Amino acid sequence: MNKVSKPDISVVLPVYTGMAFLQQSVESVLRQDDSEITFEFLICDDCSKDESYEFLKTLKDPRVTLYKNEQNQGLFPTLNLLIKKAKADLVHLWAQDDIMLPNCLVEMVRFHREFPEVKFSFSRLQGIDVNGNYLKRPTVFNNKTISVENHAISSLLFGSISGNIANVCLVKEACESVGYFDESMIYVGDFKMWCLLSKDAPVGMYGNILVNVRQHTGQLSRDLKASFFRMKENYEVYQCYLSTLKPELRQHLNKIIKWKVYPTYLNQYFYILKQNDLELGKRYIKELKKYDDLFLMFVKWTVVRVLRFLRLESKFYKIVFYKKLEKLKTH
Repeated sequence: MNKVSKPDISVVLPVYTGMAFLQQSVESVLRQDDSEITFEFLICDDCSKDESYEFLKTLKDPRVTLYKNEQNQGLFPTLNLLIKKAKADLVHLWAQDDIMLPNCLVEMVRFHREFPEVKFSFSRLQGIDVNGNYLKRPTVFNNKTISVENHAISSLLFGSISGNIANVCLVKEACESVGYFDESMIYVGDFKMWCLLSKDAPVGMYGNILVNVRQHTGQLSRDLKASFFRMKENYEVYQCYLSTLKPELRQHLNKIIKWKVYPTYLNQYFYILKQNDLELGKRYIKELKKYDDLFLMFVKWTVVRVLRFLRLESKFYKIVFYKKLEKLKTH
């Protein structure tokens, strides 16, 4: 591939002590089909404690540009640095554990050309274990977009719609307009970014698998104390998604998540106490008070557990909340 001043897509990879799977991850990007597109591959080592940076320095491919943080910055500051360095209008986020299928980049470029109104998109992903064995295969569907309203509802009820960052493409100009990833966040800066990028534009959904995402215990998200930071940071994100909805729908969604979502944090609080981490428990309950009255949260938690035991939980949500939700949604 000849060097060009502006490639069709930029791939950005933050690296931190990831040598176990890093070579497979990097090679999967360099093996991308570039018969009809050009791409650049920007990598930043965030002060790795293993041989990651030494391996990265051996890469001689002209598509690769390597950076190194002088001090450990964390995921979102490193992503921001790389996105700002990217030359392409379209940026594919990448992760050191995962594997791109050979047609990933060309398909995402095609998708964004088909849906130019989209500011961020994601593809289906296939879970793999530490040995590369396939886990449960996801459903696939035709390429489509999801509206601002439906994306907010789905995110509030079920969490981040993409499920990962390694299957996400962003429009660089849109990232600039919303101020990039929130660097004050440790865990859910991506979830907040998806909200900001979808406030006035639909979200792109590429319906087939383009990425194999590795699931293992070494990932940042598996740390027990992450539950506290996720809960603390998620409050702001929920408010972001609620703000995108019309008032009556916003009010109804707020009621639903006070039953369906917030009491799940109470489960984690009880688990923290079970682990005898009383200091973390104090910090946790202080932040949890932002979500709802603690007594009412406990009542809802108890009712839901009883309904679950009686196998009536789904019926309860359907009758009490979901029927009205469908009526309130924009048709």
